[in-house]
Amino acid sequence: MRRVLLLVAAVSLVATPSFGQLIVGNDQSGTATIFNVNPTTGVATPIYSGAGTDAKPWGMAYDAATNTLYWNNGSTLFKSPFGPVLTPTNVGTMMFNAATINFVGLGFKNGKLYGTRNIATEAVYEIDPGTLVASQVYVHPSTYDYGGLDFDLTDGKLYGLSDTAPAPNVRGLYHIDTAGASETFLAPYPAGETDIDGLAVHAGIAYYVTDGPNTTQPNFYIYDVATGNLLGTLPSPFTGSGTFSAAAWAPEPASLALMALVGMSLVRRRR
Repeated sequence: MRRVLLLVAAVSLVATPSFGQLIVGNDQSGTATIFNVNPTTGVATPIYSGAGTDAKPWGMAYDAATNTLYWNNGSTLFKSPFGPVLTPTNVGTMMFNAATINFVGLGFKNGKLYGTRNIATEAVYEIDPGTLVASQVYVHPSTYDYGGLDFDLTDGKLYGLSDTAPAPNVRGLYHIDTAGASETFLAPYPAGETDIDGLAVHAGIAYYVTDGPNTTQPNFYIYDVATGNLLGTLPSPFTGSGTFSAAAWAPEPASLALMALVGMSLVRRRR
């Protein structure tokens, strides 16, 4: 019974929007910082800073099964165990058809990374995090420009932020159905915003992460996926201007600890 209660508690924590952290970064010049943003209070805590490309993400994704945070700068993929401080590892160069390839957005599902590009060929790609070899999953119309990408692991759907769209559609948040080769508009950009490259989605809530600097783009935006309504804003911690920004959702430490406890309990049960 205790194991069942632990499992129920773990599932409840992961499915609750308040028990999580918004991880964000941009590729501003000079020293850049990856932040852990509390989605309730808006407090941004630095978890890695540097002047190198390992501190300047274009895309970002979280693997809950291994507690691994992935991010890329151009064609180079980095990863780190997720925690209060990141310890980046340069995984290597991503490839497609034996050529180097870059991505501007990342997501993660079922052991694979997914990426999008803003130059040819514009498509959703699946990337093996072990071999770094990419394959095309869905070549979408080039009139879309997906900079932000994420899976909501509570519904398994893929979402993208597009700075452009074919008429009569408009820039905004889309559900990308790779199997059905289609896009569904869900929510617009806020008034005055035309370029948003970071996206994290969890439990039906989408976080639009702007590129910065916070003097001209002071806010991140929170949208309800189901209604398309703006729910609120979070202050941007980015002090410099980024060409790209990146975001991912990760469980907060109590959730991670509980999931680890459940895992150990299940292992003991099998013995």
